[in-house]
Amino acid sequence: MSMDPELALHLEIAAVVLMAVIIVAVAVLASGVACDDVAGAAAVHAADVESALGDATLMTYAQATAGKKEKGKEEERCAICQWEYGEGDAGELVRVVPACGHFYHASCDVDRWLRKRHTCPLCRGGLGPPLPLPALPRPECPPMPARMLSSA
Repeated sequence: MSMDPELALHLEIAAVVLMAVIIVAVAVLASGVACDDVAGAAAVHAADVESALGDATLMTYAQATAGKKEKGKEEERCAICQWEYGEGDAGELVRVVPACGHFYHASCDVDRWLRKRHTCPLCRGGLGPPLPLPALPRPECPPMPARMLSSA
């Protein structure tokens, strides 16, 4: 039984078109998965960079040691936990916000707030001017652009 040559031609064309559609579909799906992997990796990388920058920023805030509270002295409380400074043992570690001078117990995890909001938790004022950039070891290398801090 022989097949009509015209029908055979149509079947061959249909087979080629079907194969092309399958190849394109596989390529699109594969590139979509690859794009998702790249986008996911970029998002993780961006989060790591932001976290590291936040940690580096926190290192610029002063830490001080609170002494025992003196009698008759004005009461000062941590805005986060509402405990007085120096109520416990002397030598309590506090974090100082440079622009406004407000300070908080380091154990109250004010660092988490400062990483996210870049404002003082009490007065909501900015954290102060950025520290000056250190001298470049190689003048031919331009500095990285300054990071913009959002206040929200």
